[in-house]
This record gives sequence, C-alpha cells and structure tokens, in this order.
Amino acid sequence: MDSEALISLYGARGQERHGAWLRTHLDSDAAHFLFPDPADYSWPDLDAGRDLWECRVLLQMIDGEQVNGTLAVAPETFAALPSTVPRRRQRHLAYTARATERDSYIWGRDHKSDCSPETCGYVATEATSTS
Repeated sequence: MDSEALISLYGARGQERHGAWLRTHLDSDAAHFLFPDPADYSWPDLDAGRDLWECRVLLQMIDGEQVNGTLAVAPETFAALPSTVPRRRQRHLAYTARATERDSYIWGRDHKSDCSPETCGYVATEATSTS
C-alpha cells in the first residue's frame, strides 16, 4: 500500500499524531505492507471483546531502512484492501517483517536528534510520540 493509505489506517484507529509523524518519515515513493499477524490468543473474538486484527506493517523509511510495526485493523477494513502481491511474495514479506529487528519506535528514537523541519520536514508538537 502507499504511504497515504497506510496513514489513513492509523487515523482510523485514533492515532492521528503517529500518522502525522509517519507522513514525514516514510518513503512516500515506496510500497508499505500490512498483514494480519496476531498472537494465537489475539485473533478477533467478539465474545471476548476483541474485534480487531493485530497486523504487522513493514515500512520503508526516508533513509531507506525497512522497519516493522503493528497496527490494529478491523477485519472488514483489512478485507477491503486490495491484494496485489502474489502469494509467494506475501510469504517472503511476512518473513522479512518478522525477521526485521528494528521497529518504528526504535528508528524514531534514533532519528530524534536529527529530526527537524529542516531535515525531514517534521514539526514536533509537545504531545507527539513516535510509538
């Protein structure tokens, strides 16, 4: 998926601030990937009050590094997303995302000293977090 589609999913989950941070730090020309990857006990269960899928995201940052993250998505929202990646490539991307040790929080923490409107265009607010 493209950056804006991914950012809109974060906004739908009430994470607009994180979406604003991502907007300036994701490689806007790269594809980003999202797939359901919950722990066995985290699959949606309406009786238990869990109605979201825990998804893993594989992100390409502005410096070219690939990092992973997580995002809770409603099953119907995920099902509505276009699937343009062949099955074999999907398996490879899932493996890559799971094997990627750095996540968006760690990348953001390491980038924080270089982060400014002059370097990446991000204007931090007091309440903004990279997690």
